[in-house]
Amino acid sequence: MGAIFTNFLYQLLFTVGVIVVFGFIIALCRRGFCNLLGPAGHKIILATGFIGTPIHELSHALMCLIFGHKIVEIKLFQLHSNDGTLGYVNHSYNPKNIYHQIGNFFIGIAPIVFGCAFLLLFMWIFIPQTFAGVFAQIATFRGSLADTSSVSQIFALFGGILSVLFNAGNLGNYLWWIYIVLALMISSHMELSGADIKGSVVGLLVICGIYLVVDIIVGLISQNALSAITGVLASFGMTIASFLLISVVFCLILIAIALIVKLIGKLLFRR
Repeated sequence: MGAIFTNFLYQLLFTVGVIVVFGFIIALCRRGFCNLLGPAGHKIILATGFIGTPIHELSHALMCLIFGHKIVEIKLFQLHSNDGTLGYVNHSYNPKNIYHQIGNFFIGIAPIVFGCAFLLLFMWIFIPQTFAGVFAQIATFRGSLADTSSVSQIFALFGGILSVLFNAGNLGNYLWWIYIVLALMISSHMELSGADIKGSVVGLLVICGIYLVVDIIVGLISQNALSAITGVLASFGMTIASFLLISVVFCLILIAIALIVKLIGKLLFRR
């Protein structure tokens, strides 16, 4: 049973764990941006909301459709609300339907997944050559969370994406600048709200239960088969991580911008 439980933990780490970790990093970057700039940071987030918020809410809506949830009400963007909410998607589902229950997790984390997908889509539309270069960097990534060398590989991939995306040749391309602005608007609204996290917890518990039951059955039949499943999920998880790394790139750029603005502000204030 020890081997079964170990595989179970690895599977969770490789799949939902990867998304949770990146979601945490994105949330830290968003909050760091606002904390560094104070009220100005919140105003910037509000100003970028007309692009970032609809994509955030459409991500929830798309996952609702995929998992069979009924969309009761949707607001893609609103400037004035009693609680400061810029947008929302209210949905209903059958709590006795396991597929619907699993959907709660993916609906909750949808802005992270689809936010990254939109970053790639707009990159392909506006700067296809850069998209090809970034995709080539991701395609060569062969990391595994079980391999300690993967940490250095992730940093190498991060550097590779930066070198391709911020190649000096792109600076003279106005479409590149349009993409960067759009990407920053999207990444500044990928953070999950409290309601998103609360809704995803229910689905996460169901997914954990399914993983555990399947692992126990497969593990009792064949340990090799269980290890093979874990290996496939590990490869899948690292592929997802390599794509999500793109969203982290832009979230960190937001932090860099906030630091630069704050530094300039201090220098001007001293004068």
